[in-house]
Amino acid sequence: MANLTINTTQHIQLEFKSAQVGSRVMAFFLDTLFKVCYIVLIIKLFDGFYLFENVMDSWSQMAIIIVLYAPVIFYTLFFEIVLQGFTPGKKIAKIRVIKIDGYQATIMDYAIRWIMNLVDIYSFSALIGLVSMSFSKKNQRLGDMLAGTAVIIYKERTDFSATIFQEVEDTYVPVYNQVLNLSDNDLRIIKDTYLLYKKNRDSRLLRKLVNKVTEVMSVDVKHYSNQEFIEVVLKDYNYLTARI
Repeated sequence: MANLTINTTQHIQLEFKSAQVGSRVMAFFLDTLFKVCYIVLIIKLFDGFYLFENVMDSWSQMAIIIVLYAPVIFYTLFFEIVLQGFTPGKKIAKIRVIKIDGYQATIMDYAIRWIMNLVDIYSFSALIGLVSMSFSKKNQRLGDMLAGTAVIIYKERTDFSATIFQEVEDTYVPVYNQVLNLSDNDLRIIKDTYLLYKKNRDSRLLRKLVNKVTEVMSVDVKHYSNQEFIEVVLKDYNYLTARI
């Protein structure tokens, strides 16, 4: 299982584990199962309501088929865009598509992966995708290489909320108003890195995070320890953005 190092837009290194071929195959078959269930449901509806008997024109029939089967065709593209790198199958298999340059994947990135499914998965019984993943250091298929993405193992957070938001008491007094210069994505990166520090107790990682945050915000840590400073930044952001 390969480790994948991502340099974020804040120049912070995060390490992930690349998804194994078995996990990706399981996610693919789960998604295929969901699509088959949808097709079976559509066929049952056709038989039950005699739709084609009421539409005699062949072009009209073809138009109905295209519309009804569009969810199957665009299934992967739709869910990866809406769920930010997940499909229902990937969610169950606990894997996710991410950008390897630290930026948020775009619609175009997901579209490239979706189009390349024709080559990687649906040509030669998925041989091309399997071979490219076997020879890639980041377990990328051709679609991932072209889109600049990779598939990683995703673990749900249990000790923190999966989002950047947390409850802050109304009586709280914020310390750094400069946090409003940060974006939600900046805070997500800060929180993810802080969680990684709490898991591994890597003081060097925490120190690098604090140095970068103070640089971006143009503040100092005052009397706080490095850990207290990051916790204050997270609370300040949640408190202030909730009141904008």
